[in-house]
Amino acid sequence: MNDWYFAKNGQQLGPVSSEEIKRMITAGELDPTKDLVWNPRMTDWLPAFEVPELIAQAPLIPNPGMVAEQPFAYQTTTGELGEIEPGSEPIIATACVKRAFDLTVNNIGPILIITIIYVVISMAVSAGLQVLDHAMGLEPTGQFFSKDFDNGSGVSYNFYAGGDDQLSPFSSLISSIISVFFMLGATRIGLRIASGHSFDIGMLFSGARWLIKGFIAYFIYMVVVTLGFICLIVPGIFLMVRLGAYMNAMVERDMGIIESLKYSWNLTRGNGLNLFVILLFSILVIIAGCIALIVGLLFAFPMMWLMWIVAYRWMQYGGRAVLDDPATGEPLLAALPETP
Repeated sequence: MNDWYFAKNGQQLGPVSSEEIKRMITAGELDPTKDLVWNPRMTDWLPAFEVPELIAQAPLIPNPGMVAEQPFAYQTTTGELGEIEPGSEPIIATACVKRAFDLTVNNIGPILIITIIYVVISMAVSAGLQVLDHAMGLEPTGQFFSKDFDNGSGVSYNFYAGGDDQLSPFSSLISSIISVFFMLGATRIGLRIASGHSFDIGMLFSGARWLIKGFIAYFIYMVVVTLGFICLIVPGIFLMVRLGAYMNAMVERDMGIIESLKYSWNLTRGNGLNLFVILLFSILVIIAGCIALIVGLLFAFPMMWLMWIVAYRWMQYGGRAVLDDPATGEPLLAALPETP
């Protein structure tokens, strides 16, 4: 009977027969200590060496007591998933990209509506603030920071920052606060989508709960990353990927400003290079979206967002972040408590 499923390199495959999965273990195509297996008679995915009917097929399996780390998140007696040790299971970037694509496709209706609402509101806010700047006579940020210098020889030099169409510093601050408000709401939605929990469009407007600390953390994050980019770019990229999960932690666990940044730094340990690969994939996704014009971008932006959410879940709970229960079709992370 073809009722065995297995997970390898972040990909869920099957069904295959019991003879085939035993052959794969014997041939070394499946690592019995790392690759998970499941069939309808089991309550949870397990490494192959923990399944009695398969363990005989892997004579070189080490003593389970000698296994230093559990490669995937474990199931507790309460039925909730436990977190893995940070960095103990490196992210597989391609698996996160595929998972984000599947999640976007499976939820394309509400995701498109949420994206369109976000874009329309952002454009309306920007236009309204520009009108306000004009009415109040406020200079755009570019002109505000422009300076003329005269070296005494009659030649004037101009230091210019930004463009004429930018908002004033005051309006830029208001725009940033509004952006953080929607980013928090979108984060809440993304966490629920990645975990297979229900969500609704109204959650996009639920960021007020974390807004003050969220904006302060955002400001600190941007300052730190900007300073990193000034230091020859590479430090900026490093800091961006290591601290970038702070907003997820703040929304999911109601963490404070410094606490969420520390959590992100610790969680991303050992995955800096893998997160950089996801950053490269993000760029490629946006480029592909630009080629496909407006419709493409409406798909590309939420997919890119979900790539980082899935990576965050992987760093917390291992490869099960990209797996489904073959019996129900629901994500394995559905066992997690729902995000507030």
